[in-house]
Amino acid sequence: MSQPELVVVGCSHMTAPPEVRESLAFTPEQVREALRLARGERILQETMILSTCNRTEFYSLSADPARAESYVRELVSRFKGPDLFGAGPYSYTYRERDAVRHLFRVAAGLDSMVLGEMQVLGQVKDAYELACEGGGAGLFLHRLLASAFRAGKRARTETGIGAGAVSFASAAVSLTTKIFSDLSDKRVLVIGAGEFGRLTAQHFASEKPAGLMISNRTPERAKALASELGGEEVPYDALFPSVVRADVVVCATRSPGPIITADLARRAMRERASRPLVCVDLAVPRDVDASVAQLDNVFVYALEVLRTIMEQNLSRRRRDVPRVEAIVEDEVEKFFLWARSLEVTPVVRELRERFEAIRQEELRRHMNQFREDQRGHVEALTRSLVNKLLHHPTTRIKGFDLESGDGLVRLDAVREIFDLRIKDAAGPITGFEIDGGRTGDGCPEGTPGEGGKD
Repeated sequence: MSQPELVVVGCSHMTAPPEVRESLAFTPEQVREALRLARGERILQETMILSTCNRTEFYSLSADPARAESYVRELVSRFKGPDLFGAGPYSYTYRERDAVRHLFRVAAGLDSMVLGEMQVLGQVKDAYELACEGGGAGLFLHRLLASAFRAGKRARTETGIGAGAVSFASAAVSLTTKIFSDLSDKRVLVIGAGEFGRLTAQHFASEKPAGLMISNRTPERAKALASELGGEEVPYDALFPSVVRADVVVCATRSPGPIITADLARRAMRERASRPLVCVDLAVPRDVDASVAQLDNVFVYALEVLRTIMEQNLSRRRRDVPRVEAIVEDEVEKFFLWARSLEVTPVVRELRERFEAIRQEELRRHMNQFREDQRGHVEALTRSLVNKLLHHPTTRIKGFDLESGDGLVRLDAVREIFDLRIKDAAGPITGFEIDGGRTGDGCPEGTPGEGGKD
């Protein structure tokens, strides 16, 4: 009887262009339906679907990996059409240790479009929750995901893989907080509601400023973004009052010339009684006139400054990659120590060793109560008693169907009841709180014109 294996079938930004990834992306509703079909058709014992704009991956447990791979590809074709997830250059398959390692590297931010991206761990958690909700997760995935979350959190707490801003939006927030350590009493004005403006507005909104104003040439877009983020729409053709109110102005438009001129900024500073003003210019060509930076108490950050910060932080992250890889390998090894404990022979051996250790301890404590000529009989009697007590349990254990989730659960229950622990195996499954949001793997945020970020 073959032991079930983990199989990963997927594609990502590493293998497929944006249009292919977008075509393969599953909505939460489609994930639920795919899990329902997989559960009903009983080809996969357990399965989780991780789908974002930058990856679509099926993590499945099966005693027949080749059949599982074929089934996943056929299942994807039902939802997304033929050949999109075919065996061509866009997709990949990992099995057993390579599959586990891949998931742990994803969770640790090593497989992200932006190295060390923090939010992908939250997306893995979302995928796991959908798998639990849809009946796709059992004992194996519970333990696998616990280990993946542990790898991801260790990477972020034991190394600098997630430290420092590595996107323009996050760099903008980082620089702003150097001027204003706390944004809770500051107002932020974002001019431009396109993709770049939206991402920057989302980052500033997460800092919970006192006010968030959105302005755009098309008022409807500004109103929609403001509504989404709990801000207010302000007129694009009358920016002066909004600049006076704002403490931070972010510009991300496609205007052919500056929209924050030196004259506008000078008049606004007089109205503001020279309160500090931070201007973040994300536009090409520039939205903020270069001479604005010469005004007192006005701090202007353009793309060149932000890019330098990003490159420095990415360089620091790259230096920590070997340490993160070591954490991943450590967690992979711990997981497989646990997985090997789900084989029948080790459990039976550990069970007998546990009972034998108890027998030997009791003999040591009480043997001096018997005469020399009785001790051989006591030894034989206790050995026979242990063998008889264990005969039925070990026979039942050897009959567990490990190709079924029920068999794995029963075997793990035996280990729990008798406290049979593999040395250095991963600890018990516990609740994991995942830091960060849910927008990382599927949201563009690299440089102007980029199509995605991890």
